[in-house]
Amino acid sequence: MEKPLPVTSMSSLLDPKAVAVVGASQRQSRGTSVLMNLIEAGFKGEVFAVNPRYQDVHGRRCFPSVAALPASVDCLAVAVAADAACDVLEEAFAHGIRAAVVMAAGFGEGGHGEERAMRLRSLADKGMRICGPNCFGLINLATNAALYSGPIPKHLRSGSVALVSQSGGLGATVFSPLMGDRALGFKYFVSCGNQIGATIEDYVEYFLHDPDISVVAIVVEALKSPRRLPGLARSAHAQRKSLLLFQAGRSAAGRVLAQSHTGALAGDAGILAAFLRRCGIVQVESLDELTETIELFAVAPCDETIGSEVIVVSGSGGGAAVAADVLDAVHMPLSPLNAETKERVRSVLPDFGSVTNPIDGTGAIYDNPALLPKIFDAILPEPGRPVIAASVSARPVGNEGMRRLASTYADVARSSGRTIVAYQYSPLGGPLDPDIVGMLHAARIPFLLGTANAMRVLRYLPLRQGYWARSAREGAASEWNAGAERAAQAASHLGDCDFLAARNALLASGVPIVEADLASSEAGAVKLLRRFGYAVAVKAEAAGLLHKSELDCVRLHCASERDVTDAYQTVVANARKAGFADAQALIQPMIAGVAEAYAGIIDDPLFGPAICFGLGGIFVEILEDTEIEMAPLTHDDAMAMIYRTKGVKLLEGARGRPRGDIEAMANLLVGLGDFAVANSGQFRALDLNPIIVKPSGEGVIAVDIAIEPNQQPTANAAE
Repeated sequence: MEKPLPVTSMSSLLDPKAVAVVGASQRQSRGTSVLMNLIEAGFKGEVFAVNPRYQDVHGRRCFPSVAALPASVDCLAVAVAADAACDVLEEAFAHGIRAAVVMAAGFGEGGHGEERAMRLRSLADKGMRICGPNCFGLINLATNAALYSGPIPKHLRSGSVALVSQSGGLGATVFSPLMGDRALGFKYFVSCGNQIGATIEDYVEYFLHDPDISVVAIVVEALKSPRRLPGLARSAHAQRKSLLLFQAGRSAAGRVLAQSHTGALAGDAGILAAFLRRCGIVQVESLDELTETIELFAVAPCDETIGSEVIVVSGSGGGAAVAADVLDAVHMPLSPLNAETKERVRSVLPDFGSVTNPIDGTGAIYDNPALLPKIFDAILPEPGRPVIAASVSARPVGNEGMRRLASTYADVARSSGRTIVAYQYSPLGGPLDPDIVGMLHAARIPFLLGTANAMRVLRYLPLRQGYWARSAREGAASEWNAGAERAAQAASHLGDCDFLAARNALLASGVPIVEADLASSEAGAVKLLRRFGYAVAVKAEAAGLLHKSELDCVRLHCASERDVTDAYQTVVANARKAGFADAQALIQPMIAGVAEAYAGIIDDPLFGPAICFGLGGIFVEILEDTEIEMAPLTHDDAMAMIYRTKGVKLLEGARGRPRGDIEAMANLLVGLGDFAVANSGQFRALDLNPIIVKPSGEGVIAVDIAIEPNQQPTANAAE
């Protein structure tokens, strides 16, 4: 794990008082772009250039070397090639400068840059605060410190949002339009690149200490120190600040591109999503969602009594239908409208209007100025304080009818104190009407672009409120802590354990595993058949023996002594033929149930142990119906995992089938979570597959265990 940087020490990087641009010149270059951004943005501190060819660059004093700079300089923008950048930073450190933005690539993300990366890491370890390398740089909009090489908006607006993006291009795609088109203010925009020095977690910690910031947004390909995030999220929740994250490179192809771009492994997207849920960090699904959610969180009032439903008010029946479809797809419920609300709506709408939700006010809301206030009067008393989403268009500029609608929304928001979100049907078109945007923002009404985008992100409002409330409750935290305490008592040393040793360790955590024993001879196998008293499974057992079914090392439903003798001979012979000379046979009683399930542990080196669950047993990979949560689990966590799977209806007794023991399945998952925490670091993964689910009240039992150790690229099994 990367060592966190002291918050105060980040100030020289993010809030410098005097800066110098290394590589600025009279010709167009990356360094010149940085210098001009600083000048045109109106940076409030001193600005110098470093280039031995000039004494003056664009009206700013130019020095031949970093060593010649005034002592007041506390941060450099280094816009030279990678090899030269290393020399510059070492010279700067010797000169007493402790912060720098390094824009060049070539530090381990491709080619032969690892030696350069080591030089930068050495400086970072000594206390130098480095943004980058391979980045656009950063902007502090409170001081206009634009240590940034890309184009920036003409009018910079300081505000309550901080954005840190590993990709400068993606970050700029969010930052510039929000500031330019919707006049949303930012305090910081950081393009952090490869994070060799300061990490995303360092920036987030710094932002959370800033009282001016209420929204922290992250665009990430790979996190360096994710286990710092739970503590940072708790700090954000306590201050009622919003944390949201978009991960680029979630697919297999995307992870390859992310690695080639940043030189870092992105990790498993499913585990990251589970980790963020546990932290209480809102994860958005796309860059468009990130843009709209920043607008939503930054502008909407912090209403902790907000409901989990939405009322949509539209001037188009087709537009209302699109909104309803999107809300259904993302499981954001429409408020059903009680009888009293429907009657009030019916009394004010034209005869051809819709009194269902979404409410189609028809084109009459544009023609009759008195109608829209009456609609709001009708819906505001609806119980549950649902979010109200209302359509308006800010294109073209100067449409008086749309300005009247926006003015009505603003009046209602001020007088009611309710959360109202305005949205435009399409994100496309020309410039937005600044009067409409300004009117809405002044009344704390977010303005979202595109019906689909707007409806998708509305679900993040109650999600954020839920994270805040969960963090404030001591109960949830103590339940997870209790799981960690239970886990500590169940810790075992697994090593390269066989099935029986793994079974004993899992049983100690409350995970039910089928009874089993080893037989080293045919007679021993027959003796175990007699002991179990009914049909058994016979499986070859040897250290490192994997994929037993593929090697024909498994026989099921062996009910007679002849069956068991033949099975023993076959599975042991096949195992020895495959190179396992010391193979024996594992004998287990056959178990019947109403369904098969799968549960497993992934001990992720970045995020820690996670629990996986799915239905389908040996077909789980084909069905692709699995859920992941971080360990340990509460009983509610386990039940939620089960009920999120599509196949849960099989456990509930679909089509006349007996109902499965869902409660026992949840208890198994809780025990497995305790085991995962207790034994974290001892293995890479553990699978229980299949798990036989018996009828309700009769329990569940795992019949196979497979363990993948840390030290080997292939899995070790105890099946």
